[in-house]
Amino acid sequence: MSCRVPSSRAVAALLLLAGALPAQARPTGTSTGTSTGTPTRAPAAPREWSDRLKGLSLYDGWPLTLTLSGQARWREEFMRAYNLGTLHDDFGLTRLMVGADLQAGNPKRLHGRVLAELRDAQALSRTLPGGTRTTDGDRHDIQNLYADLGVGRSYVRYGRQEVSLNRERLVGVPDWANTRRGSEGARAQLVRGRLVLEGADIRPMIVRLDRSNRPDSTARLRTVSLGSTPGAARFARGLPTQWNGYWYEQTIRTSSSLTRRLTTGARTLWQFGTPAASRIVTSVEFEGARQRGHAGARALDAWFWVAETQLQWRRVRGMPSLALGLEEASSDRPSTAGNEAFAVLYPAAHQHGGFADVIGRPNVTEVHAISSWDPTPSLSLRGAWYRFDRRRLDDGVYNKQNVLFRAASGSTARHVADEVDLTAAWKATTHLRVLIGGATVRPGAFLSSTPGGAHVEHWGYLGTTFAF
Repeated sequence: MSCRVPSSRAVAALLLLAGALPAQARPTGTSTGTSTGTPTRAPAAPREWSDRLKGLSLYDGWPLTLTLSGQARWREEFMRAYNLGTLHDDFGLTRLMVGADLQAGNPKRLHGRVLAELRDAQALSRTLPGGTRTTDGDRHDIQNLYADLGVGRSYVRYGRQEVSLNRERLVGVPDWANTRRGSEGARAQLVRGRLVLEGADIRPMIVRLDRSNRPDSTARLRTVSLGSTPGAARFARGLPTQWNGYWYEQTIRTSSSLTRRLTTGARTLWQFGTPAASRIVTSVEFEGARQRGHAGARALDAWFWVAETQLQWRRVRGMPSLALGLEEASSDRPSTAGNEAFAVLYPAAHQHGGFADVIGRPNVTEVHAISSWDPTPSLSLRGAWYRFDRRRLDDGVYNKQNVLFRAASGSTARHVADEVDLTAAWKATTHLRVLIGGATVRPGAFLSSTPGGAHVEHWGYLGTTFAF
């Protein structure tokens, strides 16, 4: 990967921030963005300044506490051959978040919660198409503002919130996006022994840069899922360690049409070996979904599936892991009146399909190998390789927003691209992390033989995150 050396201003800011903070040995403190249903217990005794902001008792003799949190993030990105074209750019991103979490009651019995988070996100000097996009910048707005009422691990929540479902392949909150994805509405979870039933009725937030954000009155997502309770023992030997079945309904209205997309799917995971006793822990995961409904007058009939196995060497220093996966999603067939291209709903895109965010899921067969290793308690390394091929030759490839990225143009080539990602995260102090990484995307025969450009893309980033 080749990218321009960061500006002296950016390096100086990084060194100044790193040098100004004392080194600590304790694990990183709580950061903003939490969306768990059950309140957390207050720490037993403060050991540093940030602990004094957690679990503050507001009234003696009453189970009423307040936790304060915050995050300051800076990242500089270096882009060469954006989307395999000819555009280059260097730009910065900043994000500030502050939060207050008010909790009342007993976390194991009846409890209530109000969480509020404010966020300010900026993009500095971005000249790529779109300029400062709604995923990059949003000045001083509300990130989360919701209330919970629950019993044990069960709860009902209403307000502005971040919703992540399953492995976030279809619905997630991409933290890489500077503004994070928000929603407004209701969500509920009912836990009974080894079973958990969840549901949501939400509208995605419209980010409006310098104006107050608002829920999208034209879009709605309703979900229902039933699965195993996280951490619970399996029902019987041979059954999955984790499993989940789900139904998602997405509706999008315009002045002239209505899209109603029904996605029904399931995910299962088997784990072999126990983290405490086994040398190697192996997991095998399957997920698949079918989409029906209509987009205007066009009927929808699409699908996707993924299979992945992961090995982790528990007794090797740093517990390295290796994941091997295969994924496919359906394409649109020009010879039919319907639409068969699988549409991802609200994914954590950067988390799946490569960090460069070039190739999306429809009409693609993806093979990937992902390895991670923590050689020291403060250093995490990750490397990944992806190969993308077209499933059908009469359809092109799409981006991660389900928009056609490159038309078929009569090409008979299947190989779309290869991508290699390398990233590292260093915990410099208790609260400060330094992040560096990048990706290289090499076009395959299909992109090289069709109009639109086929340069090798190089992308990199350097940043810090300070959180408490």
